[in-house]
Amino acid sequence: MKLQAQYNRITIISTLFILLIAAASYYFLLRYVLITQLDEALKVEEAELYDYVNKYNKLPQPTVYKDQRISFELTSEPGKRSFKSLQIFYKEENQNELSRQLLFPVNVSGQNYMVSVTKSEESTQYLVWIILFSTIGLIALLTIILFFTNRFLIKKLWKPFHDTLSSIKEFNLSAPAAISMQPTSITEFRELNESIRMMAQKMLKDYQSLKDFTDHASHEMQTPLAVINSKLDILIQEPELSEKSLEQVQGIYKAVEKLSRLCQSLLLLTKIENYQYTATQQVFINELLEEKGAEMEDWMNAVDLKVIMQLEPLPVSMNRHLAEILVSNLLQNAVRHNDSTRNITIRTSGNKLSVLNAGKAPLDKERVFDRFYKSDYSGGSGLGLAIVKQICDQYCFSLDYNFKEGQHCFAVIFSIT
Repeated sequence: MKLQAQYNRITIISTLFILLIAAASYYFLLRYVLITQLDEALKVEEAELYDYVNKYNKLPQPTVYKDQRISFELTSEPGKRSFKSLQIFYKEENQNELSRQLLFPVNVSGQNYMVSVTKSEESTQYLVWIILFSTIGLIALLTIILFFTNRFLIKKLWKPFHDTLSSIKEFNLSAPAAISMQPTSITEFRELNESIRMMAQKMLKDYQSLKDFTDHASHEMQTPLAVINSKLDILIQEPELSEKSLEQVQGIYKAVEKLSRLCQSLLLLTKIENYQYTATQQVFINELLEEKGAEMEDWMNAVDLKVIMQLEPLPVSMNRHLAEILVSNLLQNAVRHNDSTRNITIRTSGNKLSVLNAGKAPLDKERVFDRFYKSDYSGGSGLGLAIVKQICDQYCFSLDYNFKEGQHCFAVIFSIT
């Protein structure tokens, strides 16, 4: 959920909660005040009745009016004075009405009476409901105004942030351009923009330094390796070279070749991480598999392996060179680590590529794509699958490994073009 929506929700809910509590409190307070006023009016009637009894030594006539009733009841003992609310049925209107009643004792010529003075609460209730509905209407109006005010005002306040966020999303290290930031009077956004600007400049500087290092290292490291190979070629042609020395030279050849492959793999990883392969085109994975299978046919025949290809058209939008590396590394990994008694199966279906080869034991699923991770019987550099993982991460492809029924299964799920 966006911050603005979350803020609006919290603000409106909390405001509604507070206003509803305030409205309920206001209702009960207002009702208390009006009932108190009605009780004061009943006390006035009580005082007038006492004055009348003291003056004439008799009770006035009972009265029945729409909004007031006075009645008398003879009692053996003096009662207690009290106020209460009750429903009284009015024949004229054929309905019950909420009323307020005052009961108090009076003595006339030695006889005890309970006087009942009742006043209707209809006008009081009517006033309470008018005020209550007016308050609820004001709350609803205030909520609507608050919602739209927050919606548009907050959106305007956050506009510099969204502009900066859009610029960050469009930022590309391989094709750097200055991050566009709108001027703002909000201190926090100004500090954020300045921090992002400084960070982007440092990233560009570090990226350029790393790119220069990669380019220079690629050239400088290959040169001495080529010199070593040429010297070894000359050395191996010496007639007086003994058989023991020849074996040592062959060992050096293998070490140099392995070092060369290791350097190339590390440099390739660095280039992929730095997004130096940006050009994309439609590549058919099934066609690349057929091409690489044909190139590796002699090698597979030499180790007595057969590859079963079950290929359907699989177009993918990516850099062709990286696609070739991905396919080649998966094939080489399957051939190099396959149990020679069983075949290799390569399958494309839908948007999925699966490479299955026989194995003696499952690999560590948590580390199989880590750099320099090798099984006990592997003779590779441990970078082939790491390169495959880096390529998949760059294009947001899904890469998975499973071991089932004595077979390693590497699966890549592509984003179909």
